Amino acid sequence: MRRDHRPYWMHRLWENFENAWTAHFLEPHFDALGQKPKIVRPWHVEVFGPNIRAGDHIHLIASAADPIRFTVWSPQDQAGRIEIGDFVFMAGGTRILAAGQIEIGDNCLIAREATITDCDWHSLYDRVDPNPPCKPVKLGNNVWIGDGAFIGKGVTIGDHAVVGARSTVTKDVEPYAVVAGNPAKVIKRLDPDAPMRTRADLLGAGPDTDRFFENAYRNTMAGNSTWGWVRSKLFPKRGD
Repeated sequence: MRRDHRPYWMHRLWENFENAWTAHFLEPHFDALGQKPKIVRPWHVEVFGPNIRAGDHIHLIASAADPIRFTVWSPQDQAGRIEIGDFVFMAGGTRILAAGQIEIGDNCLIAREATITDCDWHSLYDRVDPNPPCKPVKLGNNVWIGDGAFIGKGVTIGDHAVVGARSTVTKDVEPYAVVAGNPAKVIKRLDPDAPMRTRADLLGAGPDTDRFFENAYRNTMAGNSTWGWVRSKLFPKRGD
């Protein structure tokens, strides 16, 4: 399908349904979920364990094929936790797995199938150790994690850094560094004096931003009709 054939009323109805599902079924599983979460198909977001907190304007895009998972799995004498900042985006398949502590700063972008974990989950010699070693993981503000990247235990990634697709990060990454590979190495450094726009710049303007998105959807769906949507589903043709 080349475009969205839904009429605007149908888009709004679906969005309200997702928001209601989030508030009723998903939010209670978080210790805290901030203002205005935008969660696509929230029934495919899995939240397991205590001490999982997310800030304002989190944006999650989940699906049946690519669920998003937040997991805190730790012994009762060890309080594992996941802390997620404001304006964070996560694509489908993202996994955040904490035995101890994972912190994700504001404005971070986490692409599809990325994994962030603070533990190996098994010791090298004791494969049934119920309490394998873990080390805190921290992502600074405005970090971009590429498609399928792996962030391992004990790693700190500095502000504005970029991790390339399919990279394996086992050592700290400096602010403004671009790393890629397995193991990940620095391939470029961003200019810290260059202007940097973040998701907060787009989404942090309150009611003005809400009106912007509403008008954008109305314009995109202008001319769509209920019958046109039904026809595109039952009798699709080239160009739909």
